[in-house]
Amino acid sequence: MSDASDTSPGPRAVTIDGLVCGDDLGFTLPHEHLTIDTTDVNVVAEPYPPEAKISIEKLGQLRRWPRSLAENALLDDDAAVIFDLKKYAAVGGRTLVDVTPIGMGRDFARYHAMADASGVNIIASTGYYLSYGHRGRVAGRAAGELAEEFVTELVEGTAGTRCGMIGEIGMSKEPEPDEWKVLGAALLASSQTGAPVWIHVSGLDPVNPVLDFLEKHASRVDNICICHMDYSLEDITVHRRALSMGVNIELDLFGYPAWNRSWVFDMPTDTQRARTLIGLAADGYADQIFVSHDVCMKMQMSSYGGYGYAHILDAVGETFETLTGSRDLLMHFGIDNTRRVLCWDTSSS
Repeated sequence: MSDASDTSPGPRAVTIDGLVCGDDLGFTLPHEHLTIDTTDVNVVAEPYPPEAKISIEKLGQLRRWPRSLAENALLDDDAAVIFDLKKYAAVGGRTLVDVTPIGMGRDFARYHAMADASGVNIIASTGYYLSYGHRGRVAGRAAGELAEEFVTELVEGTAGTRCGMIGEIGMSKEPEPDEWKVLGAALLASSQTGAPVWIHVSGLDPVNPVLDFLEKHASRVDNICICHMDYSLEDITVHRRALSMGVNIELDLFGYPAWNRSWVFDMPTDTQRARTLIGLAADGYADQIFVSHDVCMKMQMSSYGGYGYAHILDAVGETFETLTGSRDLLMHFGIDNTRRVLCWDTSSS
């Protein structure tokens, strides 16, 4: 757990329980959720209706249509989350970043209880998601006003709890004006504080427009990460463009339930993810890569048939050993790279 009285020199990470020096972050999952509500985007499928409760015989439908049961899109089982956090800690996990934005079910009080129960450092986020998740909080407000809100949550906190990063900022397949406004506000807040920015993209289509925006408006990009870059790895041209600009990329769908259609038609396996990362690292980009699971639905938790938060350190670590002979590269992604961007607070340095 973090120590709010830490007086170590140098920039530190901001956890919900206080400042933590880089050495104490340990292995960090930079893109997860502990509580989130995405029931707005549920779909109708057969044979089970949206109100049906999750059970083993429904997992087939969920793997094809994960948002067909409303319960699956609401991460509200704290006992299941704590169980998976303990499993994560048991395999060497030390820190987890919850990237649930404002208005999407973010709950600091529950995060504190989860951190206390599991012993895992938790870092919370500020920002706004895709337009449907704005829920009346963004329309009509100026980018400067939104940036002030983010800075307040980063520097002063809300009800005594500070956020340690900005994200995940949502960009649709065809980004909407309010989404661009939120991204601009995130960049402004980052320039004022040094806090990193995590950008959600809905498929790879918006990545080039986002990179164009960053070229024009970002004062720095070494603390910006484009999330979900493993929707497809068939053509990694846009991945290389981001990396060549100095932007970080994240493959954060490790262990994701395997359905393939529409814009996730080319969803890779975990082995393909690992091979791609090994290749990009060999090309000189090892310092700009992040890995995570993006647990955001019940079916991804071990209590509901998923892998939970321990999967990367447990199973994917073994994959890296098979492909490279060691886990060193994976640990570099989860320890060195996360420490570089998450340690930004210099207020007592």
